[in-house]
Amino acid sequence: MIAELLSAGFNISMLPARLVIRNTKNTVQAMRDLPYLMKNFSSDMHQSRDEAQIMMGQIMSRIDNELGGDPANLSKQEREMIANRELALAEQHVGHALINLLTACRVLTAQSSRVIEHGPAERLD
Repeated sequence: MIAELLSAGFNISMLPARLVIRNTKNTVQAMRDLPYLMKNFSSDMHQSRDEAQIMMGQIMSRIDNELGGDPANLSKQEREMIANRELALAEQHVGHALINLLTACRVLTAQSSRVIEHGPAERLD
């Protein structure tokens, strides 16, 4: 029993040293890999930018197809009507997204020990 207690005490006392050694190994490895990662960082950023430009071009083409051509060819009234409709739809979607976020927050932060008692509703005259 005493041997186990001493062994556990030794393990606990050596824990900070073991953590330092592990973190040092990870730090040295990260410093060794840093030049390689930085060399590829620039090309990765350019590739991401190119992919984003292609994606935006595809989205704009899809929008133009849905509108039936270039929006510059629409009349002022048609552009205003489409813009108002799309803004109203966007507002509705943002409203729904906000309700969904609040619902998720409410569910995730609910206390399981809290009990809500429902009784018969009282009529107010």
